[in-house]
Amino acid sequence: MIEKEYLASRVAAANEAQLVAIVYEGLIDTLNECISNIDKKESIDDLIDKCRDILAELISTLKGDSEVPNRYRSLYLYINNIITEGYIMKDKSKFEEAIKVITPLYEGWNELGQKMYIDNIQKNKAPKLVAGMTYSKGYVNESVMNNQDRWEKG
Repeated sequence: MIEKEYLASRVAAANEAQLVAIVYEGLIDTLNECISNIDKKESIDDLIDKCRDILAELISTLKGDSEVPNRYRSLYLYINNIITEGYIMKDKSKFEEAIKVITPLYEGWNELGQKMYIDNIQKNKAPKLVAGMTYSKGYVNESVMNNQDRWEKG
């Protein structure tokens, strides 16, 4: 349950590029689970479905018919083929190969997300207004911090 709450807070605070990186991270984690389950001789049926769902979601977000979306689409279909082969043959090397293909994409989107985050801070796109409440015996004080870095009664 804690992992779901942590993921929800990450998603809520993420920019567009960080969201894509989170999806790639989920795919890599699921592929690693496939490898682990193959080693333990456990079923990977549900994990394969999860991988395919993630790939389908990534494909559905591609818009247009230009070179970039077409290359991403081809890459996602290639990854799907690799994991299908790995599933059929129970070959963990196929899942490792898929991870090798996805990892540079993850790293690129993660780096872009961090750069966008830093750019937003530098452009002062942080919240302009912060509000809070303090509790004292018998009453509540409400305060607001405006853009001039000083607290005012709310």
